[in-house]
Amino acid sequence: MDVSQINWALVALAVSAVLLIVWLAVAFKAKAGAPAAFVGFVHLLVAGIHSAAPVRGYLDPAYEGYGFGLLTAAPGLAVAVTAGAVWVVAALAAFLALSKARLAMAFVALSSLSFAVIIGVPLALEALHNARASRVQLGEYLTIPGAAAISLLLVVLVLPFVIGFVWAARRMLRPA
Repeated sequence: MDVSQINWALVALAVSAVLLIVWLAVAFKAKAGAPAAFVGFVHLLVAGIHSAAPVRGYLDPAYEGYGFGLLTAAPGLAVAVTAGAVWVVAALAAFLALSKARLAMAFVALSSLSFAVIIGVPLALEALHNARASRVQLGEYLTIPGAAAISLLLVVLVLPFVIGFVWAARRMLRPA
């Protein structure tokens, strides 16, 4: 079987499922609370969507390249390194969000801020330059146009990382 025959969606799903199961076990053992679980889970989602890209980017010569907000990479090793770095940061932040250590919170704050910028800047630029042409289509009968679409995307894709940054920064700066 060559690389072109691999169902990469199933690979990503399998890796994400294993990651989720391990994360849930750690979360229940840590008893970290709802805010930690929320911030960790948001990072876990980013890790999940990046589960197959590092390996596929390296192995599959037909892979077209990588794009995630501000981050892009040409096919080959650049995809493996870029997507792999995003996966590692997101997975590590997901687990570190369950910790109470200051250094862990510093990492979570930094990763949250990074993801907010990586995802948010292109959306904000879209809102400034082309908001009327933007739209989110939810099924056949519901289309959200223009500024409302950009606002929805910012709330769903960026706000959780802003919340994560504020939460982790406050925990990091809390007196011992």
